[in-house]
Amino acid sequence: MFRPSHSHLFGTLAVLVTLSSPAQAQSASQPIPRRITLQQAENLLMDRNLTVLASKYQIDANRAARLISSYKPNPVLTIGAEQIPFASPIPGSVPRFTTTNPDAGANPVYTLRIDKIWERGGKRELRTAAADEQIEASEAQMLDAIRTQLFQLRRAFTTAALARENLKLAESIEQQYAQTEGLTQVKVGQGDIAKVELYRVGAGRLQYQQAVLQARTAYDSSVRDVLNLLGSHEQDIEPSIAQTTSLEPVLGETQFPDSLRSAPFEIVADFDDRPVLQSLNELRSKALAERPDVAAARHLLAVADRNTQLALAQRTRDVDTAYEYQRVGSDHSAGVVVQFPLFLSNNQRALYTQTDALKRSAEAQLKQAELQAITDLEKAYLSYTSTRKVLDLYTAENLGQLERLRTVATVSYKEGASSLFELLDAQRAYSTAMTAYNQARSDYQMSLWELEQAIGQPLF
Repeated sequence: MFRPSHSHLFGTLAVLVTLSSPAQAQSASQPIPRRITLQQAENLLMDRNLTVLASKYQIDANRAARLISSYKPNPVLTIGAEQIPFASPIPGSVPRFTTTNPDAGANPVYTLRIDKIWERGGKRELRTAAADEQIEASEAQMLDAIRTQLFQLRRAFTTAALARENLKLAESIEQQYAQTEGLTQVKVGQGDIAKVELYRVGAGRLQYQQAVLQARTAYDSSVRDVLNLLGSHEQDIEPSIAQTTSLEPVLGETQFPDSLRSAPFEIVADFDDRPVLQSLNELRSKALAERPDVAAARHLLAVADRNTQLALAQRTRDVDTAYEYQRVGSDHSAGVVVQFPLFLSNNQRALYTQTDALKRSAEAQLKQAELQAITDLEKAYLSYTSTRKVLDLYTAENLGQLERLRTVATVSYKEGASSLFELLDAQRAYSTAMTAYNQARSDYQMSLWELEQAIGQPLF
């Protein structure tokens, strides 16, 4: 069965958020094993998936933005040298750098000035709070990227597992058809049945040959979907098979079809048939509380709220104080200058109006995210209840009856007690039922993945 260690997986997300450099994770990526379980693929996805890596880079950018927003305005140092005389009609009066000439029209002026802006209205604190919320939002967005990419990975694994089971079934029935065809040739040679029966069994075998080809194609496509989600190519797969003997006892993995040995790698997976014990109301509460996209929308609303407060604080005038020393010729002087803006043209009201509109937009986006979470959950739960009912139809007793019917029909045909038509009909009934059973198991597994994606948390 699919048995990924979900608690371990989701527990490591906090560690991923604190990575200082996504490039470190990418450089530490391991090659793709030739034989890979879902848990291994999930771990590799954290390091290699390009969408997740892009989200990590965004977190780094927002951390830098937070650091910038916490800075106080830098002081400004002004150094000036003005009115230096370099030409004069009076001989010997130039150059003159530090003395006063009362008869000259200009005396050298040296200025040393420091300007310091004093922010008022809590602007720096509001900027920092908004940046903190932005970091939280980007971390939630990264978790949401992981949530969606994990779902895609699990869907690819489920599709591959279904293709593998259908391939095994089709190959098994095709082999039976080959045996039936051989037995029919014997019966035709003995004159027990007409030669037309050979054409009948040959025609019936075509659909299973087609099923084999379709299953192989579906498996190969799913494998390439997995590679894409892991941000890898076929050359990233390790050249030799590793960890083969220890996996099967743990996972209960059935024998891998020989016809798939040429695939890029083997996906080790089966279907999970455990029922969900939580009620719809419990799952709804989880979705609203835990889904990363809802959490991101909440943080973005908090960012908009802080920005609105910051826009209102912009109407509080900042004060610029300057401390100045000047030397004019031989004289020294000091002074203090205070500056503050006059809101004659831009009174900051338009900025507040803009941020308030953005806040209302963020409120609407949060409501939409919550509505989408509930809608996704209810649709996933409807799918779960439907697929659960379908899966319950295939009891061990019903499947056993199909197997016994096929066995009895085969024995009866060998002994001449039944016709070829009855045998082929029993084999088709068995094939149709088992194909539907495989599909029911796959659909149920997908409904579990959809539920986990809808709530943003593991079910078990």
